[in-house]
Amino acid sequence: MFAVLATNFPKIRQATLNCQLDRGLGITITRPRKCCRTRENPTVTTSATELADRTIVLKKNHPSERSVWLGPIGRDARVDALRGFLLVLIMVNHLPRHPLHRFVSQVFGFVSVAEGFVFMSGLVTGMVYGRTLVKSGRTALRHRALRRARDLYLAHLCLYTFALLAGLWGGLSIAPRFSSLWTAWWHGATLIYQPNLFDILPMYCVFLLLVPFVVEQMARGRNVLVWLFSITLWLLAQWGIGGPAHNPSWLNLGFFNILAWQLLFVAGAYFGYRKATGQPSPVPASRLLFTFCLVVVIVLFTLRHQGVLLGRTSPLFNTEIMLQEWRSINHPFRLINFAAYAYILWYLPRSVDQRFHQLSLSRFLRYLGRHSLQVFVWSIFLSYVAFSFKQPWHSLSPVWQILFVLGSTLSLVLPAWVHEHWQRTAAVRNSIPRLSPTVAP
Repeated sequence: MFAVLATNFPKIRQATLNCQLDRGLGITITRPRKCCRTRENPTVTTSATELADRTIVLKKNHPSERSVWLGPIGRDARVDALRGFLLVLIMVNHLPRHPLHRFVSQVFGFVSVAEGFVFMSGLVTGMVYGRTLVKSGRTALRHRALRRARDLYLAHLCLYTFALLAGLWGGLSIAPRFSSLWTAWWHGATLIYQPNLFDILPMYCVFLLLVPFVVEQMARGRNVLVWLFSITLWLLAQWGIGGPAHNPSWLNLGFFNILAWQLLFVAGAYFGYRKATGQPSPVPASRLLFTFCLVVVIVLFTLRHQGVLLGRTSPLFNTEIMLQEWRSINHPFRLINFAAYAYILWYLPRSVDQRFHQLSLSRFLRYLGRHSLQVFVWSIFLSYVAFSFKQPWHSLSPVWQILFVLGSTLSLVLPAWVHEHWQRTAAVRNSIPRLSPTVAP
């Protein structure tokens, strides 16, 4: 029996996905309804053995039966580890100047942590909301996206309000251009004013509001339309549209041009959706392409550090413009650099992950990656507090600065632990198995 199930599992899974996808999108397609056979009989007789097996499965998947560090079954450990790694870099990079800055600020080439974080967020979004569309339909997809956007907005609003109030009591003033606290608050609440450190979460709010439309179009096979629309917006950003020069004086959307950065998010969502629905990767696993990406990474890394590695700087490449102005608009040069790194990481075999995941460092990073929103909000809070004490910070010795950086990084566990504890408590309350009234005794 188990051999037969193992042999036919791919076909059964694909049939189930197709049937669920048809229901989610409201498309009627005539096909054998093998995946929905259990719905034909409303009365299901459940034996004692089946109930015992169900209890074992529930106990195995119960939150109390899993280690906090290992995480829930079904998550992609590589994705969680990468997100945790990026969160650590964000924490270290968002503190006032310290000796470790030179090792985290765009050190890998003409690519920063922001590119990776936006792409990974899109990847996870595509996987999560792709499954939601397949299993529960369009309504559930839209409700879930709206709830997540609401959570991000409330987190941003709480952080922004705290920073405004702290500025009155000696903290860093984030809205010096406004004459009153109320004016500064409603400008931030409506997202038309986004100062430094407070321009990431609003961008994600907009992305999440567009996720249902993007995922539904992908489910209907309109990938080309999605890509054309996204690339068109990105091209407009290359011509300055969406930047400060083209925006009215009362509109400050922060450093990142959202028209340019949506391309990375949409690209991540595209690959995540294909992974969630069991579709093959559109990018071939080619050793030749892997070698080409390695060459690109090495050349751009050398160009990024040409003053140190070559002993001179080329007048043809202004690294300051490439590191700052091009970063705001997601310049093609930087996109190529990021794509090369992304392909290299994707090409690495899973055996590398298995060795790395045995280390305590990997468990730490995966733990942070599973609670990215809470960890990111905490990092922004710590960054604001640190910049509020910028003058005392610079008076510290390099050793003390490094110790504070390490302490801030380790403290990222706190919001992750609180959120994990809250999730486990909620799961315990809601995990009591109840027999359906249609089940015969």
